[in-house]
Amino acid sequence: MTNFRWVLFALVCLGITGPRAAWADPAHGDWVDDPFAPHVTRGTTARVGTAVGFVYGELLDASAIGLTTAVGQRFGRLAIEAELAYLSLNPRGPSSQRIGDAERLGVVARYDVLRIGPQWVGGNSLLAFYVEGGAGVAWNHWYRPRASEMRVVPDDSQRAEGQVGFGVSLDHRLQEPIGFPHRIGWFLGWRLAMAPHDAETSAVCRGAICRSSTATPDERVIDRSMLFQSSLVATW
Repeated sequence: MTNFRWVLFALVCLGITGPRAAWADPAHGDWVDDPFAPHVTRGTTARVGTAVGFVYGELLDASAIGLTTAVGQRFGRLAIEAELAYLSLNPRGPSSQRIGDAERLGVVARYDVLRIGPQWVGGNSLLAFYVEGGAGVAWNHWYRPRASEMRVVPDDSQRAEGQVGFGVSLDHRLQEPIGFPHRIGWFLGWRLAMAPHDAETSAVCRGAICRSSTATPDERVIDRSMLFQSSLVATW
C-alpha cells in the first residue's frame, strides 16, 4: 500500500509539472544556457532614438534635429519597420532659432550584411553592419519670423521620398527569461532621403506681413536630406 501511495504521488506531480514544463520550452525557445550559443533574431521590435542632419532642396537649406520611433518585425537578418520622425528645422550655422518643423512617415527594410558573434564581441552580444532601404512621405512646415526680422518663408510642402542608409548595430540577448524584452540593441546609422524636385513658391515676411516671391528657376532634379540616427531597440 505504501509503494502504491508513492507511485500515485509521483504520477500526480508529473501531471502537474509535465504540462507546465512542456509549455515553457516553446514559450522561451530563444533562451539559452550558453552565452556563446548562436543568436536567434526574430520577434516584434520597438525602437526610439534621435536624428540630426540637414534638409536640402527647399528655398532654405536647414539643419534638422528631432526624435524617431518605429515598430516592426525581425525575421533573422531582415527587419521591416514602420517609422515616424519629428524634426525641428533651424537655420544653417550658429543659430538656435527655430524656422520650421518636419515629419517623416515611412516603411524601412533593414538587412544585416555582416554579423560578428559572441566569440568576438562577448557573451550574448552580436555586432552587425547593415544596409537599409525604404519609402515614405515627408512634410515640411515653415514659420513666419518675428516682427523685427525679415526672412523668406517657403510654402509648406508634402512629397514622397525614397530612402537608403547604412550603419552598425550592437544587439544583446538577455540570457535569463524575464519575459519582456528578450533582446536589447543599439543602432547607429546614416540615412539619405531623395525626392523629386518640385517647383517652389515662397513669401518674404516681416512678422505677420508677407508678400509673394517669384520662384528662382532651378535645374535641380532631386532634393536630398541626410540624417544621422542613434536608436535603442527592444525585441520580444
